[in-house]
Amino acid sequence: MPDVEKKKRADRPSVRIPKPNAAAEDVQRDETNVYGDEADIPLRKRRKSSSGKGKAEKARRSRIDPLFHTEADETRPARGKKKKKRRVYRSLFDLMNATGADSLFRSLRIFGREIRFWPLFVLALIVFLAFGVMLNNGNLSVTEQRVTIVGLPEELENYRIIVLSDLNGKRFGDSQSLLLRTINNLNYNAIFCVGDMVGPSGNAEPFYEFLDGLRYPERVYFICGDADPGPFVQTPRNITGTLSQIVLEDWILGAIQRGANYVDAPMQLSLKGANLWISPATMLNLETVSTVEAWKEQTSQEQDGVIAGISADYNSLPMTDYRYQQMQKLYDAQRVIGASDIHISLAHERPSDDFIYTSESHDPLSERYLRTPELILAGHYCNGVWRIPFVGALYVPDETLDRNGWLPEQSRINGLSSVDDTQVYVTGGLSSNSDVKLMPFRLFNSPEISVLTLTSTLPENMLEAG
Repeated sequence: MPDVEKKKRADRPSVRIPKPNAAAEDVQRDETNVYGDEADIPLRKRRKSSSGKGKAEKARRSRIDPLFHTEADETRPARGKKKKKRRVYRSLFDLMNATGADSLFRSLRIFGREIRFWPLFVLALIVFLAFGVMLNNGNLSVTEQRVTIVGLPEELENYRIIVLSDLNGKRFGDSQSLLLRTINNLNYNAIFCVGDMVGPSGNAEPFYEFLDGLRYPERVYFICGDADPGPFVQTPRNITGTLSQIVLEDWILGAIQRGANYVDAPMQLSLKGANLWISPATMLNLETVSTVEAWKEQTSQEQDGVIAGISADYNSLPMTDYRYQQMQKLYDAQRVIGASDIHISLAHERPSDDFIYTSESHDPLSERYLRTPELILAGHYCNGVWRIPFVGALYVPDETLDRNGWLPEQSRINGLSSVDDTQVYVTGGLSSNSDVKLMPFRLFNSPEISVLTLTSTLPENMLEAG
């Protein structure tokens, strides 16, 4: 009997009981919680609509359309494939030292050796260079130079001159403490500032701090550079005062008030019977007689215009009158300078060789031009601002030089050189050149204070050659 029963059961058609899908399970699960807290009812409804109906609809459409998929399916990793784990870096050193396919920096091989943490070396090099540049721009170097002048009076033997240029509003320490400490410890007779001591910013306070801290500010002689404001104001001041107070820029007047001397015409310094003349280089090739007559005539015409009520002449007359006085000083100086006097000319940018040759070609007996200076002092180039070790300056803004200023001849942009009988000294400057905006700091080029000592003794190399 049992065997017959088993045979009957075997002959019966098998009925497969479908497994409940996920949607049915969610519905059943929600029905078991139907007597829960009333505050949970909205939450259960949302769960039912999002999980139950959504999953049922997805399952139905998947059976109908095998190509159906959702955005979530695109990002879900395929079955059988392990999700790639990204390495978690715990420190900067771990990041730099990482190797493998997921590393940020691949290792380098140099001469057969593997360098795994080379970015740390690069970072350290950048920090080192930045720190070196900062120290280099904040330090000061003092350059000593003896200048031999044939026929130098005995009273001017070992006369010491400090040459500065291109401060451009920079500070060396609080209130120029480093600059002042360096200069006040030097023995000098005069300080010649050859332009751009204020710079394009127009901030004269760093220059004033320098003058205020000097022991002898009256020994300072300065000219205006190409980046300095002025020297003349655009509109004369409507005040009662001297012509200088009416027409000169504020920073120049402020320096004069602090004891410095503005050199815009020849000046005479007397030392125990010897005469040292200082002049702006712009006056070297001016024919004094005709120049004085031209400015005299212009002044007379504008005076008549002021009387006639012409406003343009009223505004321009102070400037014209000031220039006329400058030319009168030039005329008087060229008649007084003697053959035994020493003449030093101040220029911001080094004059060209042709300009110097023209100055030397004038007949000193004609009394129509200034005598050729024994020494011309200049700045502007800042020793190239950026210098390449063992090569020299990279670039200076002077199109008259070979290669338009690229890789210039070093003797022309810094130090002592000669053009026929005239010696030219170019100081390295204190800051950067405002004409080259891409070089805002000095590289391998310390700020320079030049100290020149005048002497009549020939250099040892010239004595040995003789």
